[in-house]
Amino acid sequence: MSMKVAVKLAALLTALTFTICAIFWLNQGHMDSFWTSLGFKSGQRLNWCSERVKSVYFFDNGSKLLEKDRKWILVQDGEEKELDYLRVEKWFARYCQIPFEPLSDVDTQDYVAAKPTLEVEFIDSQRLTISTLPNEEAGFGIRSRRFKSETLRKGLKELLAFGGEIK
Repeated sequence: MSMKVAVKLAALLTALTFTICAIFWLNQGHMDSFWTSLGFKSGQRLNWCSERVKSVYFFDNGSKLLEKDRKWILVQDGEEKELDYLRVEKWFARYCQIPFEPLSDVDTQDYVAAKPTLEVEFIDSQRLTISTLPNEEAGFGIRSRRFKSETLRKGLKELLAFGGEIK
C-alpha cells in the first residue's frame, strides 16, 4: 500500500470517528454544555418522546388522538374525525424535543397538586403523563421533573386546536 493511500485511509477513519462521537454527544445532550462554555446560550432541551407516539389522551375534554391504519384520528364525544396526517407528524417533530428551564423552588404542594393535562402512549406501550402545575406560570411536570417551557405551552395549545381543524 502506498503512503498516499495510507494517509487518505487514516484521514477518512479519523473523520468517521469524529462524526460518530459528535452524533453520540448530540444525542446525549453534551453539546449544550460545549456551546454554553463558548458563550452561546443554547439552554437545556428535553426529549419527552424518544419512541413513536401511538396515542394521546386529553384529560380536560376526554378526547383522544390516535394513529390507526396510517391515519391520525381524533376521537371526541364518541365521534371519530380524521386529521391531516402530515400536520400531526410535523407537530410531533417540532415539539418532541423542547427547550426548558428547570424549576428548583417548586414546593411539595405544587408537586402533589399537579393537574394531568395529557397522557401519551408510545408504541412500546409505555405511558407518559404531562401535568400542569397549579400556578399557570409555574410550568409543567413530566415524571419527577418540574420545568418551565413556553415552547411546550405553545405546542399544547396548538395540539388542542387540532380538533377544530378537520381534514
